[in-house]
Amino acid sequence: MALQIQTAIVKLALSGDTLILRGPQRGNQPPPERTLGLSFITAPRLANVKKGQTDDEFAYEAREFLRRRTAGKPVRFVVRFKTPAGREYGSVYVGKEEEDIAEVLVREGLAKLTDQTRSRMKRGITDDDEAEAVAILEDAEEHAKTGKRGMWSSRPDTRPRLLGFEGDAEKFVAENKGRELRATVEQVRDAATLRVALHLPSCHQTITLQMAGIRAPSAGGENPEPFGEEARFQVEIKLLQQDVRVRLAAPSQIHGTFVGTIIHPAGNISEWLVSAGYARIVDWSVPYVEGGATRLRELELGAKKRRVKIWKDLKEQPSTPAASSPAAKNAKNFSATVVRVISGDTLVVHNSDTDKDVEIQLASVRQPRSSETDFSGYAEQARETIRKLCIGRNVQVSIDYTRPAQDGFRERDCATVRFNGEDIGERLVRTGLCTVLRHRNDDLMRSSNYDGLLIAGSRAQETKAGVHSGKPKAASKPVNASENAARARSFITHMQRSGRVPCIVDHVLSGARLRLIVPKDNTRLTFVLSGIRCPRAPFNNEAGEPFGAEAQALTTRIAMQRNAEFEAEGVDKSGGFIGTLWLSKDQSLTEELLEEGLASIHGPSADKSPYSARLYAAEERAQRHKKGMWAEQQSSDKSSASAEAGAVKVAKSKAAEAAAAAGAGSNAQTKLAPRMEFLDVRVSEMCADPTSFFVQIAQKSKADELERLMSELAIAPANSAADVGFVPKSGQLVRARYTVGDEWHRARIRNVSTAKNECEVFYLDFGNSETLSLDRVRPLPANFAQQPAFAQEARFAFLRLPSEGFAADYTLDALEEVRRLVEGYDLVANVEAREPSGVMHLTLYDPKLGRPLFDKSVNAEIAAAGYAVADKQSLAARHNPQAAGKIDSIASEARTKHLGMWEYGDVTADE
Repeated sequence: MALQIQTAIVKLALSGDTLILRGPQRGNQPPPERTLGLSFITAPRLANVKKGQTDDEFAYEAREFLRRRTAGKPVRFVVRFKTPAGREYGSVYVGKEEEDIAEVLVREGLAKLTDQTRSRMKRGITDDDEAEAVAILEDAEEHAKTGKRGMWSSRPDTRPRLLGFEGDAEKFVAENKGRELRATVEQVRDAATLRVALHLPSCHQTITLQMAGIRAPSAGGENPEPFGEEARFQVEIKLLQQDVRVRLAAPSQIHGTFVGTIIHPAGNISEWLVSAGYARIVDWSVPYVEGGATRLRELELGAKKRRVKIWKDLKEQPSTPAASSPAAKNAKNFSATVVRVISGDTLVVHNSDTDKDVEIQLASVRQPRSSETDFSGYAEQARETIRKLCIGRNVQVSIDYTRPAQDGFRERDCATVRFNGEDIGERLVRTGLCTVLRHRNDDLMRSSNYDGLLIAGSRAQETKAGVHSGKPKAASKPVNASENAARARSFITHMQRSGRVPCIVDHVLSGARLRLIVPKDNTRLTFVLSGIRCPRAPFNNEAGEPFGAEAQALTTRIAMQRNAEFEAEGVDKSGGFIGTLWLSKDQSLTEELLEEGLASIHGPSADKSPYSARLYAAEERAQRHKKGMWAEQQSSDKSSASAEAGAVKVAKSKAAEAAAAAGAGSNAQTKLAPRMEFLDVRVSEMCADPTSFFVQIAQKSKADELERLMSELAIAPANSAADVGFVPKSGQLVRARYTVGDEWHRARIRNVSTAKNECEVFYLDFGNSETLSLDRVRPLPANFAQQPAFAQEARFAFLRLPSEGFAADYTLDALEEVRRLVEGYDLVANVEAREPSGVMHLTLYDPKLGRPLFDKSVNAEIAAAGYAVADKQSLAARHNPQAAGKIDSIASEARTKHLGMWEYGDVTADE
C-alpha cells in the first residue's frame, strides 16, 4: 500500500528523534498538533529531570541538530506505522531537496538504527519499502562509523545542560549585565514568560525569563485568561526553538526567574505584543525596559483606542485634567519661584503668572514618614536637598493631577517640578531619599515622568542608596539655645567671639523675629533683629498691627530657608538672641525692612549698633520715597509705630472669676471648678513622652537666682587634688560640664559605666539629660546642694497617649505639636494636682488670652490636634472630672476629623 505524503510545520524538536508537528493554521487559534517519532532510528536520550537522570552523550547535540534543521519550518512526512498505544512513527523530509532527516542524523553520527529494526532485517520480515529505507540508513551508519562522526567519535560537548538555576541570582545578573547572551527559546509559558537555554562557556543554563515592562494573559491550566492561548501561540510561531539573544536586567522575586529583553532580528517582540493587544505594561518591571518605556506606552495607548484583544471591553476612562485645580486655573504648566520647602516631597512656590503662592506635592513621590523614626533622617535629608537646590530659585512646574479632598485632607496639587531641566523628584528617588508611589495600572493620576521615577528607584535599590541601604538614620535633634535666658547666656559669649555665624533661616515668626538653625553646632535659636521696631504680625485669630503682615511676608520672601549669617549682640529676657542677620555679604535683613518702610528705628539700640549709620540711612530713604508706614505720615515721632498691643497677663487675684472652660458644644462654655493654683512658668525641657516635661518658674527673682547660682558655680575650683580620678555613684549630686557651651551645671548621676568611662547625668535646673565622660564630672560643693532644683517635673493634666495600636508612630509628630505650642513662650499654669513624688499636673494657658478659657488651653489644643486622649483615671481627673470629660469630647472630634494620630482611623481598637 502506498504511503500518504502529508505536510506540516515543525513546532519543535522534542529530542534527537522526535518532532511535534503542527497542522494548517486556522485564524489566530492554535492548530491541531501531533507527535511523530522518526522510524527505524534512535538518538541518545535526553534526561528526565523529575527522575534525576542525566543526558546521554551526544543527546543534546542530536536534539540541537534536529532543531536547527526543522524547527518552525514546513516539512513533508509519511506515517509508516502506529503502536498499539497510538504513537506514530514515520519519515520526515526537509528542504528543497526533501532530505530524509533520519538519514541525515544517522550520517552525522547523531542517531543509529534501533535494535528492533536490525532484528527484523535479519529475520527478513520487512516489506520492500521498509527494506529499502533501512538499507539506506545502514549505509549512512557505516559512513558515520568509518568517519568517526558524532557518537562514533570520542569528542562530545562536555558542557552540561542545567535545567534548573541553583546559584546566586543577583551575582549571575551582575556578571552578565550588559552582555548579549546566545540563547534558545525552549518553551513559551505565556506570551511574556519564556523558558530559554543560555549557551554559556561553561554550561547550557535554562532559566525562566520575564519580558521587561509587560505582562501577558496566562495560558494553559484550568483557568486560562482570555486571549492567553492565542497570545502564546503567536509567540510560539515567532520564537519557539529559535536562536535569540538575551540581555538580563534583574532577578525576579521568584528564584530561577529573571527579567530581561529578547533580541531577535525580526524586531522587538514586546512592542509587537503590546501593539497587537496581547500584553499590557506593568510598572514594576518598567525600569528594566531598555531605552525607556515611552514607545511601549504609545503602543499600549493605540491598542486601547482600537479596542483590540485584551482591550476589547475597555471602558472609556475619564481624564484627570489639572486645570480644575485652584493652582492652575489657566495653565497646567507655569514658571515659579520656590519660597518654602515644607518636607522632602512638599514645597510652596510663587506662581509668577497668578502672583500667588501655591503648595505643591511632588507627583508619585513619597518621603519616609516622620513616624518611621529609624529612617526619619532620610526625610530630613530630602528636605534639605530640595532647600539647597532650589530655594529662592526659578523652577518649571507641571501639574500632573489633583488629589481631591478626602478623609480630612484638603485638595492637593501634585506636580513634576524641574530645576535646570532636572526632575527634582527623580533626583530624590535616585539618591534613595524618597520612594516611588506604586499606582494601579489603570490609575491615570500619576507623574508625567513616572517611568523615569521607576528607573531612578530601581537604580537606588541596586546601589543600596539612602533608605534602601537598610541603615537606620534618625533625624537630628538640635539643642535649643533659646530655651530660656540662662541657657541663651551660656551660648552668647561663644557666638560673639565667632563674629558672623553661618546659619539657616528655619522659620519666620514675624518680620523681625526668626528661628535659625546653626548646623555647625547642631543648635537652634530664636533671633531678633536689633536696632528696629517691627509691627507685630497676625497670629492665629489675633489681628496684627498695620504693616505687620507685610513685614512678615517680606522676611519670608527674602530670608525663609536661605543660608545666612548672623552677628549676635546680646540676649533678651525670653532667651532670644539679638543682633544682625546677613542674607549676603553686604545685605542685612534689618536694612531691607527699613528701606521698604516696614520697620522703624529703635533709637537706644540702633545707636549702639556698629551699623547705625546704615540703619538711619535706610529709614531716611524709605521716608523720602514714602514707602510702607511712611506713605501717609512722615512724623519723626515713632511712638505709634512702635507701640505694641502687649499680651494681657492672667490676673492671679481674679483667677476664681476667670476659671471657665468650654462646655459640651463647640461654641458653648461650661463653668468648671478646677483646683486653682496659678503659676507663671516656662517649659525648659520636653521628655520623650510628649505629655511630660520640665518647667521653671518664670519670675525675675527666680531667673536672677539661677543666673547667680551658675555664675558662682562657674568660678568654684574644679581641679583640686581630691577631684582627680573622681568616680561618682548613682544618685549622687555633682557638677557637670554641659557639652554645649562648656558651662558647669548642677546635676544628679543616673547611672555610671566605669568600663566605658562615662556616666548619664540629669541637670537639676533645666530638666535635660546627657551622657558625659567621667572627666567632665566633679563633686558638687555642699553650699550648692542646699538650694532646690529650678526645674520641676510636670505633665499635661487630663492627657495621655494611647499605648496600643499605631499611636507610638506619631510620638515625634506629637512632640513637634507640643513644642510649637510651648517652646519659647511664657505661660500661665494651673496646678490641677500634685503627685506624692512632686510631679505637677498642669493646665497651660497663653497669657495673651486674658482669661484662662479651658477650651483654649494648650492641653485642649493638643487633644484637638489629634495627639492625645483623655486620662480619666489620673489624679487630676479625680479632682476635676468635668475637665477630663471635655478633653474626651475634644479628642473624639479630632478622631472624627482624622487628625493627627487618627489619620487612618481609630488607633485604640481594630476597625
